[in-house]
Amino acid sequence: MHNRSFHIRKLFTCAVSMALSLFVFPANAQTIGEVHRKHKPLLQYGKEDTVLADRLFDYATDLHELDDDSAMALINKALIISQRLHDNRRTGTLICARAQILTHKGLLDSGLAVYARSLQYLQKEKGYRYTGVAWTGIGNTLMQAGRLDTAAQAYFHGIEAYRQAGDTLSMAHAYNGLSIIFSQMEQLQKSLQYLRKAGALYVQRRDSGNHIKVLINMGDKYTRLNQPSDAAVSFREAIRIADLAQYQLGRFYARVGIADLYATKKLHTDSALTYLHEAERIARGFTLPPLLISSMHETFGLAYYESGNAALAREHLLKAGPALKDIGHVPTLMQHSQLLTKVNIQLGQKSAAMAAFDDYVLYRDSLQKTDVAAKVNELETRYRTLEKDKSLAESQLAITKKDLELRKKSGMLIALGGGLLLVIVIAGGIYFHFRQQQQLQRQQLQLVHKEAELAMAQASMEGEEKERARIARNLHDGAGSILSGVKLYLASLETQYRELSQSTPYRNTLSLLNDAVAEIRDTSHNLMPRVLFEEGIDVAAHAYCEKLGRHHALGIEYQSYGEPRRFNAHFELMIYRTLQELLANVIKHAEASHVFVQLNFGEELFSLTVEDDGKGFADTGEAAGIGMFGLRSRAEAFRGTMDVESSAEGTSVLLSLPVHAVMA
Repeated sequence: MHNRSFHIRKLFTCAVSMALSLFVFPANAQTIGEVHRKHKPLLQYGKEDTVLADRLFDYATDLHELDDDSAMALINKALIISQRLHDNRRTGTLICARAQILTHKGLLDSGLAVYARSLQYLQKEKGYRYTGVAWTGIGNTLMQAGRLDTAAQAYFHGIEAYRQAGDTLSMAHAYNGLSIIFSQMEQLQKSLQYLRKAGALYVQRRDSGNHIKVLINMGDKYTRLNQPSDAAVSFREAIRIADLAQYQLGRFYARVGIADLYATKKLHTDSALTYLHEAERIARGFTLPPLLISSMHETFGLAYYESGNAALAREHLLKAGPALKDIGHVPTLMQHSQLLTKVNIQLGQKSAAMAAFDDYVLYRDSLQKTDVAAKVNELETRYRTLEKDKSLAESQLAITKKDLELRKKSGMLIALGGGLLLVIVIAGGIYFHFRQQQQLQRQQLQLVHKEAELAMAQASMEGEEKERARIARNLHDGAGSILSGVKLYLASLETQYRELSQSTPYRNTLSLLNDAVAEIRDTSHNLMPRVLFEEGIDVAAHAYCEKLGRHHALGIEYQSYGEPRRFNAHFELMIYRTLQELLANVIKHAEASHVFVQLNFGEELFSLTVEDDGKGFADTGEAAGIGMFGLRSRAEAFRGTMDVESSAEGTSVLLSLPVHAVMA
């Protein structure tokens, strides 16, 4: 049963990726005739200027999904005009549109090359919004090509460009794209993290259509993480919002999603069937792609199979089959045939069961052959690379042999000249030897002093942390326990003297006592953060940024890149304290509205970046000097460096540290 549940998830996930991962919801679908009637009269303008170029661009945008070739011809005309006018920003935008059309036609390599060309224009002219479009377009293309790591990097560039442009809606689309990448990489927690960011921005923009998409995708991720209660909450919220907005695709697919959850997890098959019948009624009111209808029938088949009604299960599975074959997604067809085999066996239809099983074997073998072919192609690529390396090595060897022959011929002449220089060299060598010895001694003394300073810095940091731990324990076990006891005692008085519940001074006293307990608890946790020692620097830094953002009127955006891992306790504590101090400086002095925090877990280097959009500071004066000196001393204690850039537009601090000696 477990295997079957996993297999049906494949079809639902495939359908979700197709139907719910698109970035833009068109407001109204148009036919080709409607598009031509709308735009052709506007081209009778008479001048070839930026107005005509923009009208051609708008025409191509509406035509793009309907007729790529005609859209490309319009873009090319607009491009000729913008290049003649030396309008670099508009030229970059139009080249970006060309790349979108090429990738839509499946010409991925050509699309990537054209996107790169558009960036040359857009970055030069600081066209941030379309720079973001180009980067996310590159991300989409690389994702289609299966190059997921590089695609993620492109999306991060796109998000930064959208942030500079202030385009929060496009940022949300890019976060949604990142969630798809991490989902395909089976990093479902990270996928959920970026879905939540996208959802928050969609709510901020009151974009209910895309918010519903995010909720359905979150339900799918929670289901794959085996968190059915969280999945059900996401699907029900999607149903509620879609019903209020009368968004038909969302109403349909949220119900199919929760039905798939209940049937897959065998929680409430009756409820699953109820949701599916509602989805079926909704589907009669508008046209849906065949894959979505097939996913509904496939889920019907699973729900009826789990409820023991094999006849109805078979009926719906047979309805799902044709569309699945048209799409040709082999893993999905394999799982469909396997379930149909089991249903036919329950019904006693041996010939139908054998036919379905034959299909299953056929698809399974095809999938295995595809995997083998991919591995063979990979090996062939490696072989060709090795052949090229061998050829280069042979060429280098021939060059080296010729060089040796030339050296032998000139060896005698060099020996004669060398004899004359030998005496001079020996004398000079003796002189420089003494000089180098003196310099080496000075360097050794400086190194000893430096190592002593670093050892003192580390000892000072360890002493500070021990004192913090002692104070934290005293606060928690001493003052915290006493105040908690007082709180319990005062609360018990209310049951003995009921008139106290109406007393305003009594209620105010309890409120002040609660605030004091919370303040002591927060202070204790900040002094000795338990989450840092239990979960590591990535989780601790993220939690601290979220907490700080809630308590202050400050937008804190947190990102981590690379695979988070544990370091030794002293190193992680130093990073955490540095982050606390940098954010405290932003809150106290910068007058910033937004802070960007990023942790980068590299193979050999770890880095922490904190950027704000505040008023900046001059790295002079007592406050700045002492603060920056302390932070640099911490970094140097672990052989690291700290770079600070500050201007009237904000401050950026980059902390870089080698990690080979601080792994846990």
